[in-house]
Amino acid sequence: MYIVFSHQLVNPPVFSVDILITKAGPGTIAEAAICGLPCILSSYLPGQEEGNVPYVEENGFGCYEGSPEGLASRVEEWFASTDMLERIRNDALTAARPDATLDIARDLADMVLARRADLKKAAA
Repeated sequence: MYIVFSHQLVNPPVFSVDILITKAGPGTIAEAAICGLPCILSSYLPGQEEGNVPYVEENGFGCYEGSPEGLASRVEEWFASTDMLERIRNDALTAARPDATLDIARDLADMVLARRADLKKAAA
């Protein structure tokens, strides 16, 4: 058995992949977008990952196909049109937010520093 963890997605093998078939995990979806990788979502955890399906679909870099027949049909459709696959790749790159983690960390640091300043003012 070969297991690929989502953080391994950005390793060189991903650059030889044309389409990613995966469940709707947020980390994998984010990494796929950063790599410009079209996604076919095959499943999701109700509640926890359900909202990721419309995110991928509305941003144009993937779709949901819950059956093996649907997956096969979609892969065939995408491979039949080089222009479509290229558009989906571009949409993935447009949706990508490679700096999101740093942005969140900066926002949290700003909040902590502002709270600390407020506490110092209150103590003075």
